[in-house]
Amino acid sequence: MISVVLYGRNDSYGYNLHKRAALSINCMSEVLTEVDDELLFVDYNTPDDFPTFPEAIQDTLTDVAKERLRILRVRPSVHERFRSKSHLIALEPIARNVAVRHSNPNNRWVLSTNTDMIFVPHEGTSLSKYVKDLPRGFYHLPRFEIPETLWETFNRQDAVGTIDMIREWAQIAHLNEIVTGSEFIRFDAPGDFQLIERDDLFRIHGFNESMLLGWHVDSNIAKRLHLIYGETRDLMNCVFGYHCDHTRQVTPMHRKDSKSNDLGVFVDNVTRPECPEQATTWGCAEDEIEEIRLSNTRNRIYLNSIKACIPNKMTEPTYSHYIMNSYNKVSYDEGHILPFLADIFVNAPPKVRLGWVGSNPELFKMFAALWPDINPGGTILAYEPTEGQQLPTSNKTSDLEEFANSVDAFVFDYKATPESASAVEKQSLLAEIRYAFIKLAQMEQALAAPIPRRFVVVNAIHNAFEQIANAYLHTARTPFSSRIRQGFVVKVSEEASAWADRMQVGNAGQKEGAIIRTLGAKSGLVTYGPYAPILEGKYRVDLQIATRKLLRASRVKEWLQGPAKIKLVAGDQVLAKRYLKSEELYDGKITMQFSCKEKAFLEVKVWTTGAHEFEIRNIATERIA
Repeated sequence: MISVVLYGRNDSYGYNLHKRAALSINCMSEVLTEVDDELLFVDYNTPDDFPTFPEAIQDTLTDVAKERLRILRVRPSVHERFRSKSHLIALEPIARNVAVRHSNPNNRWVLSTNTDMIFVPHEGTSLSKYVKDLPRGFYHLPRFEIPETLWETFNRQDAVGTIDMIREWAQIAHLNEIVTGSEFIRFDAPGDFQLIERDDLFRIHGFNESMLLGWHVDSNIAKRLHLIYGETRDLMNCVFGYHCDHTRQVTPMHRKDSKSNDLGVFVDNVTRPECPEQATTWGCAEDEIEEIRLSNTRNRIYLNSIKACIPNKMTEPTYSHYIMNSYNKVSYDEGHILPFLADIFVNAPPKVRLGWVGSNPELFKMFAALWPDINPGGTILAYEPTEGQQLPTSNKTSDLEEFANSVDAFVFDYKATPESASAVEKQSLLAEIRYAFIKLAQMEQALAAPIPRRFVVVNAIHNAFEQIANAYLHTARTPFSSRIRQGFVVKVSEEASAWADRMQVGNAGQKEGAIIRTLGAKSGLVTYGPYAPILEGKYRVDLQIATRKLLRASRVKEWLQGPAKIKLVAGDQVLAKRYLKSEELYDGKITMQFSCKEKAFLEVKVWTTGAHEFEIRNIATERIA
């Protein structure tokens, strides 16, 4: 009978969004009483690593709502083609059209409304019975406002009680004020109840998808339908509509200077009901739209998959040591890491082509077992530069460029196996993983795609790989127990050899943009990084240094060696070292040269004794032979 069309995204848009949306969805579900009635929520442009909005609030939804609700997910990749045309991150006409196109064809009516409305029939709790035998046409309702403090007192889980409470308080608080509008919309704010024949929406090609700036989408569709029927009807004789006001917080749409669609173009001058320019494309006709039901959400699939892929339960706590002596000696238990790794991808789009770089067959085997469940249609391609890694898959390549061009996201597993391998063999494997990470990160930086690919590094905390990951990725400070750093590559300047913006700071440094400053008279490591891959050859490194002032007199030893030190290293190998005397700090530019006999990762380290306050404005390298 009725397909109710709603849209939104998983964010915090407007005051107390989660409560008013749950109230609205639960109460709407309660008044839908026919078998085919449905709630269609289009989750528009929620970030790929978040669940949809209804999934995030499902514990506050009633069983009736969960049964009626169909979630249609429109990914950021779909929004990308509209992004340059609008300042908004949720586009109403696109979202509503997706819902209409996917609505149940058995239903005669489409009710276009919003997740802050509660409908109160004059008798009972069924809206469906009132619309069953309505004459053809389209119908509006006046919108009655509920103050925020009042609707905050409602129990979101008690839909029937809320509807009854609104009936009572509408009279106590004198809420039922009808605000009229123009002839074709009848009432102010028509978009909160527009009951439209489904056939009519298909005939006129849905809502106008040129209206991407906000406001008047409802007036446009009303004007176009008015051209068909010559009148706008209402349902005031059987139901009232109440709006949970949320203007306590000013949102982008409700700012007094917010952009809006041109009322003259899209309403006043409209002369035909159809939108022929979108006849074949409306509602993202050619896009694959995911449908989600709350009876089988991604988090439920995640739980079942984890349980199936970890064979044994933990019987007692394990111990790890996050202390100085354990640096670069960190390992992990596969059963402990798997839930954290799977969590990163559980909300990803289906059919993700995942690239795997690593040498631990146990973690790979466990993750590969659950991957088809948490990512339907997804594949895993392994990169194996040497024969020593032996991951249990035939889908692998040793060509790094082919690998980069064949995947949508990356996992780097920084654990050397097998245990029987020698220390030299393990270090060689880890070096290959680090090298692949840096090369792939640099390829990603050069690609500069509008939707970047995710980089996930397992076992990248409290070791050298953490420093490399932090240098190349925007990462969160994840807990040590997860062993994971993950994020997207940082954008760098066009001159790839300019490194200041990719350097990390030590205990005696601080960063302001791309400038690294010493911390007053504090002694210690100022900066280190960027772990740039270099090949065999001769190189020059230039540091631009600006020294502000002398903070304290240097001791004799410091005068002999210098108040600052620069060291160029590749792993455990020192390529060049230099102590800077006070006068050199004021020269402005320090140049050092070194030779490298094999491919390596160059790291620049700068120390200070705290005698001088100085800043490093740039670090650049150039191959000279």
